[in-house]
Amino acid sequence: MSATVKALEVVDEPFLVASLIERCPKTAMIRELMMNALEAARYAPEGRRLVEISATPVNGTPKLTIWNTGPGLDAVELQRICNIASSLRKEKSLHGNFGMGAKVASLPSNQRGMRYRSCRNGAVHEVILCKLDGVYGILRRHDPETGEYVEVADVTDIAMTEGRALSEDWTEVLLHGNEEDQDTAKDPYNGDPEQDAQWLATYLYHRFYRLPDGVRVTLLKGTHKLDGNRAFLPISGRLNFFERHETVTCANGIKIHYLYDAPYAGTGHNNSISGAVASAVSTCAVIYKDEMYDLRKGKNWTFDAPIFGIPFGPRHISVHIELPDGYPIVPDGYRQFLRYAQGEQPNVLATDFAEIVRDNRPEWLIELIRSLAPDSASSDDIRNELQNLLNNLRVRRLSPRITLNGSTNVANGSGSAVEPDPVGSQKDGGNASRQKPTDLSVLPNGAKRADLFKNVERAPEIILLHDEQEIEDNGIKGRAARFVMEPNQLFINMNYPSITEIKSILEAEYADAPDPEVMRTLVKQHAERTMILRVGRTVVYALAKQLSKEWDQKALEVASSPESLSMAADDFADALQNVRRDIGRKLRTSKNTDAGSVADQGVPAAVN
Repeated sequence: MSATVKALEVVDEPFLVASLIERCPKTAMIRELMMNALEAARYAPEGRRLVEISATPVNGTPKLTIWNTGPGLDAVELQRICNIASSLRKEKSLHGNFGMGAKVASLPSNQRGMRYRSCRNGAVHEVILCKLDGVYGILRRHDPETGEYVEVADVTDIAMTEGRALSEDWTEVLLHGNEEDQDTAKDPYNGDPEQDAQWLATYLYHRFYRLPDGVRVTLLKGTHKLDGNRAFLPISGRLNFFERHETVTCANGIKIHYLYDAPYAGTGHNNSISGAVASAVSTCAVIYKDEMYDLRKGKNWTFDAPIFGIPFGPRHISVHIELPDGYPIVPDGYRQFLRYAQGEQPNVLATDFAEIVRDNRPEWLIELIRSLAPDSASSDDIRNELQNLLNNLRVRRLSPRITLNGSTNVANGSGSAVEPDPVGSQKDGGNASRQKPTDLSVLPNGAKRADLFKNVERAPEIILLHDEQEIEDNGIKGRAARFVMEPNQLFINMNYPSITEIKSILEAEYADAPDPEVMRTLVKQHAERTMILRVGRTVVYALAKQLSKEWDQKALEVASSPESLSMAADDFADALQNVRRDIGRKLRTSKNTDAGSVADQGVPAAVN
């Protein structure tokens, strides 16, 4: 006799429905509504695969409306799809369609009502979903002719009066919002969160990387920042506006899209702003099934760009990492982010693929990045000095013990961390030279130290930043420096107050110098070098700590953080003694040398 199972029941159904709806992120609304419209439109006849977004006036107030061609719904189907977990013409699955998206995502911001209309075979029917008296559901409206309350209404005549054609199937959703006078075309969330004039186009541009074949999306007047009606094109449909782009396909099926959006003459924008209804800022994102996830733009992108091998020019360079359909990931329930399918299912982040992006950069992009780099030649000697320091620190920790009388012979046999295998346990016939480890803190024979930090054998590349915008983009405004571990680059804020403070102290001390201009040149060189070197030495000592088992990666990141580097830069008092000695010597030997020849001597070397 087979076992039976009694299915679980929902005791408090209104509470469950409300919790599903009100826990949904508000901003998922447009994604879900647009996805429904795009999926339906793709089944319309070729040439009529349309999605139109408009601002429909209702009692004088514009209400956002999404209309699409494609298979329509009759009265029964329209009523059925209003229920939670109901889906029509789609297969439901835990990793695919839940049957909850548009309804669940839209109702929190449209408690006054979201109106569905659908035309099927020339007849138009309508339902309204809303929240009334604390309950989410289908609005039952009174019919004065029959005295009955109806959930689905036939509005064919009204649709004809409003200019809707009945010769093809279509579906329309109108958003009433939460207030009668709420303009949902401009303010879809009733001020929480606030949106700017181009919110809709920007959201679509940063969400849908491609549109289904043959589907055209039009933003009608009142739904965007420009005049008239405008066609919406995703990034992949606007590549002709970018100066250069290239897609690199990796061995694992991942595609990396590299795009260069040149500056738009004298405007501070990128070239792709021309004719665009959406933002033209550069972005980084993960693409999965034609949608963008973990989008980074503005400061978030410029700050992370060095990790992807783009230390210069991220305002004009976009990187999009497209994962193949079979990649082992799943979207979360509300399609806000991706999760890895195995283990603890952590979120999928663009930074997970930073190394792949760095390693596959096209040569033209590498050359472009180099051309945008500030001149850092003056720091080369400091990098060499840091390299020597790093080498010395590593030799001091890794060298074998030196003996005074020649080499030390080491016999085969047990060391302090091993013991012989028990007799008879060897598979090689009882060879007593086989060992097994007893101290787990010592690497076993044949193992070696893992390379935790890329390029750790080299001192960091020093990048001097003078431009305030570049300083802010790299997240070091008000901080001395930032070390980016993966590409091994040290960005230094050359406007940091410590440099000015050192200059003020030294200029006051040498105010009586015979040639003030020569003195100021020397002081400037020493002030800058002092801060660069102190910051660089801090990074080198942090890198050297990787050899200590008591220091994990988190500790090393803290030791080389912008805050730690800033404190090192501020603690310059001990370094000034050598600075004074060098300046004094040069002022005595260069009394008849003009400022230009002193500058030609290069940056002084005797600074701690």
